Amino acid sequence: MEHYIDSAHNKIIKEINSLKNKRDREKKGLFVLEGERLVSEINSEWNVKYIAVSESFTGKAEAERVYRIKDSLFEKISDTVTPQGILAVCEIREFSVEDIDYSNDPFFVILENVTDPGNMGTIIRTADAAGADGIFVTKGCVDIYNPKVIRATMGSVFHLPIYRNVNGTQVVRELKNNGIVTLGAHLKGEKTPYEINMTKGCAVIIGNEANGLSDEISSEADHLVKIPMPGKAESMNAGIAAGILIYEAVRQRTGE
Repeated sequence: MEHYIDSAHNKIIKEINSLKNKRDREKKGLFVLEGERLVSEINSEWNVKYIAVSESFTGKAEAERVYRIKDSLFEKISDTVTPQGILAVCEIREFSVEDIDYSNDPFFVILENVTDPGNMGTIIRTADAAGADGIFVTKGCVDIYNPKVIRATMGSVFHLPIYRNVNGTQVVRELKNNGIVTLGAHLKGEKTPYEINMTKGCAVIIGNEANGLSDEISSEADHLVKIPMPGKAESMNAGIAAGILIYEAVRQRTGE
């Protein structure tokens, strides 16, 4: 059933606007995602509170509650430059580390203080493409439900468990206690990722864009690895570095 909205004072409009702020997302346990592609990626394990579409939107909008919003008003609540005319408000989903299955040599990604939304979204998307078993995101990272992060994931946020607001050093210790080898990307690494066996249970650790990994988490890692850089650049983009490490695990595990 559709409901028409043409007032900026409507409670649905106010709620959608409020969810652009992290504080309100956390308080309400909700987040917004925009665009037909993203909305279509929502699977049955996620609860959709409602879908909002612009007055001129002609595509499908499948939900128990659908709000059709005046075009000029939809443009104001949209977080994109060229709105596609559809957005969904979903419940934030929390995953428990207690539910992790350590059998079958799982592969994980740990992100410490990654603050750029584009990098965060790219890493989530890459980990999803690589078939990772989960991502751990420390408290200092950008919110994974930030609209820019959600767009950058291209829907991958719905495809694998992401453990939010974790303590990085505690996670590394827990993984090691369960037989997972941990590899920290570090400029002072003495080995390359190509020298480490990643066919067994393992996790790669990626740090902050400017400062890299903290000393605390670096000291806990089984290996500090450095990506070869024969050129003149002193460092590498966090998203690219993560992709190289993630796909070295894929290469080793698939034998390709």
